[in-house]
Amino acid sequence: MSRKHLINITKNAWVKIHSILKSQNAKGMLFTAESGGCNGFNYRLDLIDELNYNKLQKNQLALHILKERDSQVIIDPLSEMFLIGTEIDYMQEDYSKGIFEKKFVFKPDKKLVSACGCGISFNPKN
Repeated sequence: MSRKHLINITKNAWVKIHSILKSQNAKGMLFTAESGGCNGFNYRLDLIDELNYNKLQKNQLALHILKERDSQVIIDPLSEMFLIGTEIDYMQEDYSKGIFEKKFVFKPDKKLVSACGCGISFNPKN
């Protein structure tokens, strides 16, 4: 039986996360939701260095950490309720499909939030 996570990270996203962490010598990435954007909240992925990683580990709140090989994404405990069901993907340029940039794309659970077409903004449903 496969383990169900709060969020899903695609293979393409893991490849890019691993590449970024390795090139930046970072401990992991922190996945958060912050107020703002065109629809209420924005998704964020930030690098975590060793010092901030240790601070998060000492925090009294339970951390959900997703790991793939030697890469990890920590779900911000204060943002967790807004991030449930989200999928993180990494989109490559593909001019034949009308994709003209490389970027992380966040796909929310449409039962829980409404999302903006920009791919980084969302609003929780009541």
